[in-house]
This record gives sequence, C-alpha cells and structure tokens, in this order.
Amino acid sequence: MIDRLTVLKYQYEVEPDGTIKFILPISKSKRSQTLYIRSVTDWYDQLEIREIYSVIYKSDKRPPEYMLAKVLFDNSRKKLGAWELIYEDAQYHILFNAKVTANESPQNIKSIIDIVGAAADGMEQELFISDNW
Repeated sequence: MIDRLTVLKYQYEVEPDGTIKFILPISKSKRSQTLYIRSVTDWYDQLEIREIYSVIYKSDKRPPEYMLAKVLFDNSRKKLGAWELIYEDAQYHILFNAKVTANESPQNIKSIIDIVGAAADGMEQELFISDNW
C-alpha cells in the first residue's frame, strides 16, 4: 500500500500498529480530513480486503440518536463505503469506512480516498460545523 501512496505523492505517517495516517486537503475549501488505511487485511475466500476510513466522532459518551439516524439514512445514498459505529477502548467512534480489495491500483486508491474524505468531511461539517478531523 505504501508504494501506491508514494506514487500518488501522498505524505503519510505510519502508526505503531502499522496503520497509515494522512491528512487529505478537501478541494475548494480550507478544510481537511484525516484518513487511515489499515495495514492488516481480512480474507474472504480468495478476496483480500483492506479498510480505508475516516473518523468524525470520538467520545466516551454514546452519540445522540439524531446523529446515529443521520449517518444511517446517509448510508442509503452511498455507493462505496458506509458509516459505522464502533465501541473500542471505552470510546465510541463514528467513522466512514470503505472496505475494498487490498490490491487496488493507485488511481482506484485515489478515488477511494477522495470518496471517503468527502463523505466524512461533509458529514462532519453538517453535524458539527467544525473541522476537527
């Protein structure tokens, strides 16, 4: 995966668990979105899957119902990726996650990154107005 990000000229850092983290500038605005690419992949028969995701909410408090309903309704409009609610390390996380084949081409990776970044930033702006992620 790192070789494909290098081809795309993305600047990134690798976290201790191997997850790739980088900040995607959102075009036509001064906003940006933090994205993550899991280094660990999952297998389904012969299909290797990798996750590319962006977090918009992290708290020890469960997200309010209106927020959960908003992202759930938004899922119906998505062609690639979906909103997820995860509870991990005593924290609730709302994230937009695209689960794609692990060997995507650099051009497809760029498209997936753009889709995930735009979805997450759009929802973050709609729910919070801020640009924290």
